[in-house]
Formats: sequence, C-alpha cells, structure tokens
Amino acid sequence: MNSEKVSAMFIAFFVTTLCAAALAHDELPVNPTLGVPGFPDCRNPHIQSKSPVETAAHELICSQRGNAEQIKIGTVGDSITAGVHSTGGNHTYPGQLQIMLDDAFPGKYAVTNLGACGSTMLKVSNSPYWQRPQYKTLTENKWDIIIIMLGTNDAKDVGSKGPNNWLHNCGGPDHTSLEGCTFATDYGAMIDIVKSLGTTPSGPKIFTAIPPPLMQLDSIGANQTVINSVYPKLIPMINKANTVHTPVIDIFSAMGGAADWRTKFPASCTLATAKTYPPCAWWCDAQSCDQCHPNNNGYTVMAAAMKKGLGL
Repeated sequence: MNSEKVSAMFIAFFVTTLCAAALAHDELPVNPTLGVPGFPDCRNPHIQSKSPVETAAHELICSQRGNAEQIKIGTVGDSITAGVHSTGGNHTYPGQLQIMLDDAFPGKYAVTNLGACGSTMLKVSNSPYWQRPQYKTLTENKWDIIIIMLGTNDAKDVGSKGPNNWLHNCGGPDHTSLEGCTFATDYGAMIDIVKSLGTTPSGPKIFTAIPPPLMQLDSIGANQTVINSVYPKLIPMINKANTVHTPVIDIFSAMGGAADWRTKFPASCTLATAKTYPPCAWWCDAQSCDQCHPNNNGYTVMAAAMKKGLGL
C-alpha cells in the first residue's frame, strides 16, 4: 500500500473518529427521519443510506421557515436548541416559541430551528458550528431576529472526561475576562457575521442567551463550573463588547440556575430530587431524565423565557 493511500485512510479515520466524539452525547436518542439527535429544520436526502450519526449530521439540508410577509427568527444553537430529549419538533424550544408567538400574533412570525447537536462556538474544537449545515443555512438567508445560544459543548474539557475544547483562557469564575478569551473572540466573529444577515440594512436584532445550567458534574464531558459560573458573567460581557444593543436572555436563571448552585443543586436530577428541587422536574420526569437536555416541560419553560427576553 503506497503512502498516499495510507495517508488518506488515516485522515478518513481521524475525521470519522473526531465527528463521532463531537456528536456523542451519552447515547442521545436519534431522530429516525434525520439520522441525528434532535429536530432542527432540516431534511436528510440520504436517510435511506442509514449513515452513522457523524456522517448524517453533514448530510442535512436545512431551510428557513416562513413566507415573505412573516418576521423571520433564527435560533442558533446546539443539541439543546435542536430539542434533544423532547418528544418531537413542536416540543423543542423553537417549536414551543413558534406556538406561543402564533397564539399572541397569529401568522406574524416564523421560527427556524438551527440547532446542531454537539456543536460549539469555538472555531477550533471537536465540532464547530461553523462547519455544520445549519450554519450554511444561517448565512445563506436574511433574518429579522437571531437568537444565539451556544457554549455547552465549548465547555467540554479533559478534566471533565470530555474533548479538549475549553482552553481556560477566559479568567475563570472569579476573574472572568474577555482578554485572551478564545470563546469570546469567536463569539464576536459570529456576531459580526450575523449583523450582515438582516432583511434591512440595519441588520437583524441579535439576542445572546446564557445557556441553561448543567445539573451534574462531568455530565456530557463538560465543565460544570464553566457553564454554571463563567457563562453567566461572560455572555453579558460579550454582549456589551460587541454592541449588540439588546438585553441578554438569561436562560440560566430561568431554568433554575443560581450563583450559589454548588450548595443549592442536588448531585444530579432524578425523579426523587425533582420533588425536592423543583427545577429538576424540567430535566427529569417519566418522559426523559437527562442532566443537560430538558424534557418537554423544560423546553416549554425555556421558550417562555425566550419570548419574554425578545420583548414579545
């Protein structure tokens, strides 16, 4: 076997292994119509091929929802936005937000789910959002409102039994800083791009959202301190530094997060702790029990917080 073939085989193996690690979220349920976890607004024209999840994720063709008259809302995010552990498209937070907006303003808004399971804001990571079909759909369309909620997968690190995504260069929970913070730099780059995607020259209204809390240490290989203590400080700093001109949507607090989470949270959310710590009921019930992804009820709470944060 010549060196070129060996090199090609190694690259293929490396890419496949990398994608598998990026998309693996403790055996997440796979949507059989897409071949990937979650319910983004996409289709998979190769679904009959039954590709592995890491391949299917890049087979997706995603589309903006709505007609020419509707106000277009794009929801950028990861598996939480995609609605993993919900029971279907209408039970994701974008799906619930659409229902709530239709109830309040019939036919006025169209919400597109651009969630990409396992994805990161970081450009250098095990699964950058920038390389996913959902990003392509984001940048090929024009929008009135964009919600950005990424960070959960960025917080993965080796110490939490995950990939080496988080570089611990944002100052930590006590001295959170934008200086030298790779996550903040890449977040700012995303905001700059989104600013050019408006339906009018002024650009879309951009809303940054603090991700929900992580309810168990090392769950999904992510650093619980980064998610629960750093992001509530860092996201508002990024929002201000990039002159977004809209308030941060605090999903962390809306979903039960608190500054004293170390003493307030149970060790994990279970059916038992859902009775003693009420927010755990948004993660754990008979329908689903996960430490990162909400259940149907949790996604409804999240959607209500998003709607309020949008001022609608």
